[in-house]
Order: sequence, then structure tokens, then C-alpha cells
Amino acid sequence: MATKQNNPYSIPSVKLAWGDNGPDSSEMHGPQEGELDRCRHVFLSHNRLAERWSALDRETAGRFTIIETGFGTGLNFLLAWQLWQQTAPPNWQLHYVSIEERPYSVEQLRRVHASWPELASLAAILQHNYPPLLLGHHRRLLNSAQLCLDLLFGNAHDCLPALLDAPSSAVNDKLNTVAYADAWFLNGTPLANAETKWQEPLFASIAALSKPGSSFAAAADFWEPGLRAQGFSLEKMTAYDGAQQILWGRVPHDIASSTPQPTPVNVPWHLPAPKQQAKHIVVIGAGLAGCSTANALAQRGYRVTVIERHMPASGASGNPQGILYTKLSAAPGDLNQFNLASFLFALSHYRDLLSQGRIDGELCGVLQLVKSEREIKQFNKLKVLLNNQDWLQFLSDDELYAKSGVSLSGQAFYYPGAGWLSPPSVCHAMLTHPNITLLNNTAALALAHREGVWQLLDDQQRCIQQADTVVIANSNDASHFAQTSSLPLKSIRGQLSYLPVDALNQSPTSVICHEGYLAPAMDGQFCIGASFDLHNKDCALMTADHDWNLTQLSHLATGLLKPDAAAIGGRAALRCASTDYMPIVGAVPRIEEFKKNYKDLTKDARRKIPIAAANHPNLYINVAHGSRGLTSTPLCAELLASYIADEVRPLPRQLCEALSPARFIIRKLIRSQLI
Repeated sequence: MATKQNNPYSIPSVKLAWGDNGPDSSEMHGPQEGELDRCRHVFLSHNRLAERWSALDRETAGRFTIIETGFGTGLNFLLAWQLWQQTAPPNWQLHYVSIEERPYSVEQLRRVHASWPELASLAAILQHNYPPLLLGHHRRLLNSAQLCLDLLFGNAHDCLPALLDAPSSAVNDKLNTVAYADAWFLNGTPLANAETKWQEPLFASIAALSKPGSSFAAAADFWEPGLRAQGFSLEKMTAYDGAQQILWGRVPHDIASSTPQPTPVNVPWHLPAPKQQAKHIVVIGAGLAGCSTANALAQRGYRVTVIERHMPASGASGNPQGILYTKLSAAPGDLNQFNLASFLFALSHYRDLLSQGRIDGELCGVLQLVKSEREIKQFNKLKVLLNNQDWLQFLSDDELYAKSGVSLSGQAFYYPGAGWLSPPSVCHAMLTHPNITLLNNTAALALAHREGVWQLLDDQQRCIQQADTVVIANSNDASHFAQTSSLPLKSIRGQLSYLPVDALNQSPTSVICHEGYLAPAMDGQFCIGASFDLHNKDCALMTADHDWNLTQLSHLATGLLKPDAAAIGGRAALRCASTDYMPIVGAVPRIEEFKKNYKDLTKDARRKIPIAAANHPNLYINVAHGSRGLTSTPLCAELLASYIADEVRPLPRQLCEALSPARFIIRKLIRSQLI
């Protein structure tokens, strides 16, 4: 089996001893008597959460953030969630961020949670949404997004500094870090190496992430020296049961000015420039990207207006069936990491929407065939790296028919929790929110920023809408705006073909991805496709593309397609992709200022340049999702909303940079391609 050192996916799980198992074979044990009372006493009471949550403003929506080191069994999380439901106003969101180096499996959690009947309903929701044991960030939105859980599987020494993701504002050329934490649950001893030099980044990150006046509670002496060195106010006492020491306190309001800030690991070019607080946000485009972004913002209490030149889901998002799937690589590159993170988030996101009856589709499983020699090599490597995951299976020969209902041969990845969805139904569901106003048949062709307000102009340069914040999410049409015209977007024509249900000799029971794709029938017909054309921008149906789709389907399995099968219709649209096939998500840069501020990167690509990003104020973009918009747009919407709301990001810093619109400028500077 692959080890942590050569497996980019690996995270070691905890070993749990029960019954007759001896303690020598275990790192953690089952629940202990009085554990709920102890955790309430140490973490909830000493952070004064009941008192603070009862006093929250019930007129204005807000967010309270807890950061925890050591998720363990999730007991602190469940107790905090229970107390939040009892005391906090419904218009507030609890954001719970927890780091765990050796996570429990969901099966272990079920066994532990069975000992806490008063938490059974919340524990069941956690178990249902618990992420797979994979390194990295895992976001889950629970209770209709009233609770946001970020589980970071990895070492606190790595994960806490990554939460900083570099400063987001500049005052007198000095960078100030965004502080997120209202309270800390400091669990365990996250660093095996107790040398001071290894502790300093951890405690500096805690100080930098803490809001002035934020509280903390800890149940281990490990935390005292480091917190004291950062200037935290501390109190210490023996717990009520006399079994351990409790450390608690607050972050002084002047700590930001008295404590040195951590040095940014990288240039903070991917983050928004200093900005005014958003009150009214206009989203341009009502496809999957625009609708998902509007919903993520509306969930946070923002007033959102969506402007669409035609009708919602009228472009590539208007296909009757879209496939929820991903493609993985054995190499841990940015594209692969993003594909996996967005896929796992989307699985949970759509599963909830389907269970609520808000969208159309079927999570019938997706089978992705591997045929070429290169694909087979990847398959064999991933089979070793991901051999114990329940969200991915590796199938061959007879197993393919059992999962798909079609006589296939060879090998295939199988994603049992994935399937097909109706993109138009997703768009309409995302727009159904009281904070969202939709303007159809309205074309915004230019943007002008005047006196702190963005004006959206029509073809006569008349203002059709204005707002303090704008998100461009109109696919290829983003190139029409002067502010985003330089982004390397490319249009990819794709055509679907519709077949009658009697055109096939076998009916698929799952989605089959090959050179094209075949999904179970919808509304009495099959939808197959899709063609791929970088040069043709005409969206009229083409016979040649119907022929291509039918040819690919005939190669899928011998005798699958009846001899007289013919397309009875179809749909063509232009996908939008970037040159590196990553979506483009984030603040829109001002190119000339970027070139000036970061020109020294041409001499030294690793140079730390403490200058805040030069972006257009309160202007953002979310485009270039290619053919996987169903998979990528939910997480990208969360990322964009986190920028606007100054929240903990749902992705680590390197992936935020890999998605940033400014990445193309930075790359050209490093390669000396910009003068």
C-alpha cells in the first residue's frame, strides 16, 4: 500500500480500541464517562458561548466562527451545534473550522456517537455528510447552510498558516491579515516536535487569525507558553473534576499592533484589494456559474440582482442533462486537487437539493471507461492510491455490466454517488431565494466605475443597473468587457444528439462516459454527446456532429446501437474554458498596476513582495468551467462569496492562486513575457 510520503491522497486514520482490545494497540479510545459535561465545561462555558450567542443581533445577519485544533470524534462540534440551535438567532450562520491529523472513519464515528443519545439527530447529519479520509479542505453546508463545517484533514502546523492565505488589505504599505476567529477550541498537542522554532508559526497564525477580543479555551498545558508569547490574556484553573488544567482567555483588542504578523508565504496577488462593504451585488449571467454565485451570496444575506441577456440557462447551462463527474490523476497537481475538491463538495451539495425535490436528476452512478494505454496506467496507479474509498470504485469486465446495464468490456472508474442532473433545474433552484432579483432579456455590454459605484451600461451607454459590487459570470461574453477582455478565454462548441428510447438494444442504468457520454433516458429519449470543436462558433445543429456522436456510441459496445438509429434532435452551445483548463474565479486585476507592482518577479520568481493586489474595486469574475460546470460551480461560488464576505476560504491558498484571474499576469512576469 502507498505511504503518506508518495501518496498525495493519503491521510492516516485513528486506531480505535474497544472492549477487550488493549491500549497498546490504540491511539484513541471510545467515549469516556462524563465526557459531554467535561467538553461543555472546558470549551463552551469558558468561551461564554451561550451568553454571546444569545446577545447576537437578531435584525442583521452575521457569522460566528470557531476554529478548532483536533476534531476527533466531533463531540465539541456537536455540542456547539446543539447550543447554537438553542441560543443563536436563525439569521446567523455558525462557521466551524476544525483541523484533524488522524481523523476517525465514519464507521468509527457511528460507533462512538451511539453512546450519546441526546446528540443522535445531529450526529446522524454529521455522519451523512462526513468527508472521505483524504488530505485537504472539506466544506459541508448543513441545516440549509445555517451551519458551515470546514474539516481540514492534515497537521495543524500546515493547515493553520494556510488559512491565512496572505493579507487582503494594505494600510500605509503595511499588510494586515484578515482575522476570522471569534472563538478557539484548542485541543491536544498538534506538534510532535516541541522545539520552539516549530511552534512559532502555529501560534503566530492563531494570533493573526483571531479577531480582537476573540476567546479561547484549551485543555492542555502545551498551549500556554505559545499563547503567552503572542500577548494573549490567560487564566488557568483546575477543572471541576480535578482531573486536568483548563486554560482560557481572550485576545487583547490591541494585539494586532503589538504582535508581529506572520510573513506571507507567497505574494498576496490573488486576494481582493481593499474594498468597501458590499450591500447590493449584481451578478451578470444566469448560467450555472452566475446562479450558484448569486445563491451563495444571497445565503449570506446580501441583496443580489442577476442580469441575463436572454433567459436563465440559455447557454451551455441549458443542456437537458449534465454529468456530475471528475477526472483524476495520480500526480498531485493543482488541476487534479481542484477537480477532486470540487467533485466531493458537489456530491454533497446536489444530494441535498435532490432529496428536497428542488432539482431534477438521478444519482445513478457514473462509470468512466479507460481505454488508452495512458489511461490504463493512471487507472492502475489510482487503484493503489485510492483503494479504500467508498466514493470511488475500480471495475472491470462483468462488473461493468452489473453497474451500467450495458455489455461493456475493459476497465472503468465508477463513482456510485454521482449521476446526471438537469442544469436548467439547478439554475432555477439557485435563483429561488428572497434576496435575489432576476432581470431577464437585459444585456449589460459595458462596465463603468463612478464615485464608488459600478454602472452597467447597454449598447447606447445608458445605465441599466448599478451596484457597489459586480460579479461577471457570463461565460465567453466576459471578453466583451474592457476590464476582463485580456483574460485567455476560449470557446468550445459542443453538440448533443437526442435519440428515441428504442434506438438502443440495451438501456443504461448509470451514466457511461467514454469519448462521449450516455445517460439513462430522460423524458422518453436518450441524450448523447458531446462533440468538441475549438474552431466553429456557430450554434446551429450540424449533421456531421450528430454522425460523430452516433459513431462514438457505436464504438461503446457491439450491437448497442440499432442499425437504423438516427438523431431526432439535439442542442449545440459554446462552452467557455481557460487556456490551462482551470476556472477563473476571483478579483479582476488591473493589468498595468500588476505589471508595475510585481515586476521584480521577472528577476526572482520566489521574491516576497508585500504589496496588496491592484484590482478593480469590488469587481469579481467566475467563468471558464468548460464541460464540468455542474461539478465546479458550487465550490467556486463558495470561494467567491468568501472573498466578498471576508470569510475562511473553502480551498487552500495554492488553489486560490491557481484559480485567480491574476495568475496569467504573474506567470508572464515570471517568464519575462510582460515588459
